[in-house]
Amino acid sequence: MLRRVRVPQSFVLGLTLLLAFAGCSNMPTQPLQQTESVVSQTNDAPAEVLRLLGGGTSSVTTKTKVIGLLGGVVSVGDFTVVIPPAALTSTATITVSQPDLARPVVNLSISPASANRFLLPVILTANASRMDRSLLSVACISYYNPATQKWEDLGSTVSLLNLTVSTPLWHFSTYRVSSGGKAGW
Repeated sequence: MLRRVRVPQSFVLGLTLLLAFAGCSNMPTQPLQQTESVVSQTNDAPAEVLRLLGGGTSSVTTKTKVIGLLGGVVSVGDFTVVIPPAALTSTATITVSQPDLARPVVNLSISPASANRFLLPVILTANASRMDRSLLSVACISYYNPATQKWEDLGSTVSLLNLTVSTPLWHFSTYRVSSGGKAGW
């Protein structure tokens, strides 16, 4: 004789809501929601940044991706941004842009702007394989401070094995790989 097990309706409803909330939107098997494009540079970057990039007429490689509470990864050109789980308090749109693939400068932005403070640090990693090995050993990632109009070095980790430079970020802005106060490669 078959015995029938009765499952409370509230349990089924709760499980359904949990599955709908979690879904697969931030899993490695998620449907692709990112867009890639190559466009002309039309941002309001500081004059020093535009001069560094060759005047503002270069092409820009940009990738935009929607990232949720489970985190994610956005890569473009020589730069990769890793958003760990629980770094964001809500879903946000992350844009990574390397204005000139020949120069080690990246613009990071997030929408809505209120999401530009992270609960856990986001990791920015630059592929520095084109950098001179003697400069790579003392390389770091610098932040462009619009208030002072100067580049400020950040505490960075260099991997001579992987030829990368990484730093934790607490907000998005404009960053570059530098060595001895000058932009790398």
